[in-house]
Amino acid sequence: MPPAPKMGDNYGPLHVQVPLVEMASVELERIRLETDEKYHSFPPACLSFLKSVNGNAQCMDCNGADPQWATVTYGALLCLNCSGKHRSLGVQISSVRSITMDSWSHIQVLAMLEGGNLQLRAFFNRHKLNSEAKNESPSVGPITKENVTIMRYKTKAALFYREQLTLHVNNVFNSGEYKGREASRRLRHRSLDQRNSTVL
Repeated sequence: MPPAPKMGDNYGPLHVQVPLVEMASVELERIRLETDEKYHSFPPACLSFLKSVNGNAQCMDCNGADPQWATVTYGALLCLNCSGKHRSLGVQISSVRSITMDSWSHIQVLAMLEGGNLQLRAFFNRHKLNSEAKNESPSVGPITKENVTIMRYKTKAALFYREQLTLHVNNVFNSGEYKGREASRRLRHRSLDQRNSTVL
């Protein structure tokens, strides 16, 4: 496993390297502890952490470089053009925000940190919801590069992903201080194991 991305803080002659996840955690905790549900600009360490996640350097839908928009519903980054397509789907399918111009709640930032373009792309690939899959399903129809955004986000698979990401993010939120993607996945697997053991 590669080392965690770090952000340097220069304090005189000693140069301290602090993992981004720890800096992001401090920023998120500060937001979480506020008593009212305020919205804030996207925290800087959280933004650096978000951009360090594999796959997030390109738009989820068109692979354009350095996406500056997000579909919070899916925890994925988008370019300006694709964000417009997502807006046309409606907020019940895809809630779109600018990374730099909009305000964000704690739970929305968590959704972005817990989602990711690579994760969502892998999900869509498993469900053959990409333009390369030549999906000819009667319920979806053919998916092309021109209609991939509209076609795949209106499927039952996409609905399932939205619901599961929301459940996961709520569990992470309720577990307290953010410890990073790996820690939240361990939390999720532990809760699934507990649920499965009570069913048996």
